[in-house]
Amino acid sequence: MASAGPPPPERNLSLPGPNRPKPKKTRRSLSYEIKYKIIQELEKGTRQVDLARQHGVNESTIRTIKKDAAKIKEHMNITKSTGASMIKYFHNQVLLKTEKLLVSYLVRQARRNMAVDTRSVKEYARELYAAVSRKMGITEPKPFNASSGWLQRFKMRNKITNINIGGEEASADRVAAREFPPFLREIMEEGQYTDDQVFNMDESGLFWKKLPPKTFVVKNASKIRGQKLQKERITVLFTTNDSGTCKLKLSVIHTARKPHAYKSMDMTKLNVHWLTARKAWMFSALSLSWFDDCFVPDVKKFCEQQNVPFKILLLLDKAPGHSPLLLDRHPNVKVVFLPPNTTSILQPMDQELICNVKAAFSTKKFKLLNDYTNTREALRNLSDTTTDSKSEDDEDQQLAEQQVLLKQFWRIFNIKKAVDFLVEAWDQLSVATVRHAWRHVLQGIPAVRQSQSVTGEVQTVAVAVDLAREAAQSVTAAGFSETTNDDILEVIRDPAVTTDEMVDDDDVSEEAGGASSQEERRLSHSNFRGAIECIEKVTLLLSDDPDANRYEIFTTQLLQTMEPYIKVYHDNINTSRQQSITEFFARNPPQPAQASDSDRGRDSDDDFEGFVREALVSVDDTDEDSPEGQ
Repeated sequence: MASAGPPPPERNLSLPGPNRPKPKKTRRSLSYEIKYKIIQELEKGTRQVDLARQHGVNESTIRTIKKDAAKIKEHMNITKSTGASMIKYFHNQVLLKTEKLLVSYLVRQARRNMAVDTRSVKEYARELYAAVSRKMGITEPKPFNASSGWLQRFKMRNKITNINIGGEEASADRVAAREFPPFLREIMEEGQYTDDQVFNMDESGLFWKKLPPKTFVVKNASKIRGQKLQKERITVLFTTNDSGTCKLKLSVIHTARKPHAYKSMDMTKLNVHWLTARKAWMFSALSLSWFDDCFVPDVKKFCEQQNVPFKILLLLDKAPGHSPLLLDRHPNVKVVFLPPNTTSILQPMDQELICNVKAAFSTKKFKLLNDYTNTREALRNLSDTTTDSKSEDDEDQQLAEQQVLLKQFWRIFNIKKAVDFLVEAWDQLSVATVRHAWRHVLQGIPAVRQSQSVTGEVQTVAVAVDLAREAAQSVTAAGFSETTNDDILEVIRDPAVTTDEMVDDDDVSEEAGGASSQEERRLSHSNFRGAIECIEKVTLLLSDDPDANRYEIFTTQLLQTMEPYIKVYHDNINTSRQQSITEFFARNPPQPAQASDSDRGRDSDDDFEGFVREALVSVDDTDEDSPEGQ
């Protein structure tokens, strides 16, 4: 048996060959900031090979960055304007649009002090997804289930921390509603408030041009050029006391400081208090203005006229638009907030008063519409020489002319006329109706009336709605005769916006938000600086908080919230300084030094330091006039 030969030599792995392992290549990722700087260098004429060597990448990478220059610039513009540290690009454009509209919906619900629960948000998201798909013409969109995981990620992406999305059932808190009347009784007994001195205010949106859904104007609204009949919205503030003896002047929130209908009038001498807001919504600062300029002067005047002590108890709901600073805003006015999610049970204005006023407003509107169309129709008939029976063509022509008259009416029915109708409906509200609306919140409280006689009957919402329906049915135009009580309730209520309305509103806002509107609204450099100074003052005022952990959490979240504006502020400063230095050097080009001795050198150094100081002074002087905000 032959002996085994010597073992084969071990393969030297360091020798070159096909089995030699290749060194692992490290992949370098360039941030958008670096890519943006590379694009700027390319635009200045820097060679691609030099940039590749400088950043340690292949030249092909530089060519790819040059190719995607437009997309990179768009990304940087978005991050600069929003302050986002990261942008997640959705391949599903329908979902991207859906989430954008869902954020708007949640903000609206929060402004209306409406509780939302997890289940309703998911259901609304699915309906909104379907509506967006229809609007975009996508018959088979990607599946979307609105899962719990998606909802959590959606809240994180959009930083939804100040909108309460409750559990599976977010409804009226009946336990808190039962406990509040005894609490209010103690306050009234301690402060010795009479029924004349206890007030309630609530605001409600009003689509003052809204019509029943079956009318031809609503069905053909898209064909009426320039008419957004369903979108003409104002917010009305209703305030009355428990005794019904004081219904304060209405306050109306509109988007315009002075609408065309009031062009020849003094806005401080109207039959209502005129307030303005960008979207005609109540917000925190505006509630303070209403309190200082409207409520306090009016109620003080009432107390003087009725010889009642100026000592007021004001009940408000906990809507986000009601500032917590109202609690100690005035020494003679004690503000008490109703418990959350009890508005539908306790708040007097929400019981029947606002619905009564809106129904009466609709009745007046429909009667005016009927008078207008009938009068014009009568004039047309007088001028018609044919008195015999008319053919079908004549009837069709008459219907078309009637529709034209109706469209003309809506063009002349302006905000002034609508406000006048509102004031009339508010004034016609009986004392008995007002007192009846306070029965829940004052349950168990002895009735101490300043005036023992109660005038008028309780005006129920059902009767008011019946009158509005009859007035609508009397309008001789297509569709009005089919109006029902449910149609009237839909007109007068301020309901949660539907998914289709959300999509339509977004389209309208995009059409209106052109270049001209963008130029009208800008934040100046001083706006950013003032906001940052206010934040610094807030942190300083709370710096003595004994709970250090609470203070740390608050200041951290506050700075995170302000981060987008702080970034824009810094960008404006840097841009302004660079522009100012560039302009300074353009006006004063530095001269080359000609001296070589040490003395001359020192002089040159001094001159250069002075030169730099002068440049920086000129920069500081121009900080106030830096480019206006984004």
